[in-house]
Amino acid sequence: MPAKIILNPYSNRWRAKERAPEVQRILDSLGYDFELVQTEGPGHGVELAREAAAAGFDPIVAAGGDGAISEVVNGLVGENERAGVTLGVLPLGSANDYAYQLGVPSDLEAACRLLVEAKHVRQLDLGRANQYIFMNDFIAGLGAIANMEAAKIQRIHGETRYVLGAIKAILKARWPTVGFRWEGGEMAKQPILMAYVAIGYRTGGVYFLAPNARQDDGLLDFLVSDVRSRFGVFRLLPKTMKGTHIHEPDVYYHQTPWLKIDSDDPLPLLVDGEIKDDGATDVDVHVLPGAIHVIVGETPGPRPGEFAS
Repeated sequence: MPAKIILNPYSNRWRAKERAPEVQRILDSLGYDFELVQTEGPGHGVELAREAAAAGFDPIVAAGGDGAISEVVNGLVGENERAGVTLGVLPLGSANDYAYQLGVPSDLEAACRLLVEAKHVRQLDLGRANQYIFMNDFIAGLGAIANMEAAKIQRIHGETRYVLGAIKAILKARWPTVGFRWEGGEMAKQPILMAYVAIGYRTGGVYFLAPNARQDDGLLDFLVSDVRSRFGVFRLLPKTMKGTHIHEPDVYYHQTPWLKIDSDDPLPLLVDGEIKDDGATDVDVHVLPGAIHVIVGETPGPRPGEFAS
């Protein structure tokens, strides 16, 4: 069977739609056997991926941003909480965090060539937050609000939009009262700034909120911050770009296979860059070890401290 490419035309503010003919042209020139289909709205990627898997397509390729990839992943994961086919990625989004961590080049032609050659395939973890599967991260609180604010910014693109979204969110921030339980620990209900649960180590194009995360270690990296002032949040924000925030006294960082969140206040939930719920109070999160095979580059994108000088 050929590959199935599921392209989200809305990714990166419709720029992915403009690049669809380029994807077609490059893959045709490489002699790749594929069928390409475009999504028609939110959730359609889940349906198309599920249909493609049932029809025997392999690999199934998500072309778009992290939200588009997440939809395809949700369509591939069955009742046994595993994907039965291999995932490919063509980065056409704004932040492209998942592709970065996979070592998939941002250059489209290079990414297509990597897909066609498929020299490297890794078995990676996924996570589940209530009914939602995530391949990179899940955020409750400020981080989710920051993404909502970033989505309102029309004239600025790329990583800068996420930084401005974070600043706007901080100025509007409220501290919900939330408690946590995880394997070997718990935190009593208290006002928190944000809870972050990760499979991967980069989010929003510039933030390394879980700098120690490994995509294949069978663990979730869990971070919660109870910074109580806006000044403290602004002081912390630049450190999240270097991963050094985890050493701050008001940031708690754990690794666990599962996590339970109990909130007195409705929490917006951001799953792989997309708001899935704006009023959750109880969230069950657990890791799905080795749940998906993914075509990757030879080396992943660097973490803080690994950047060549």
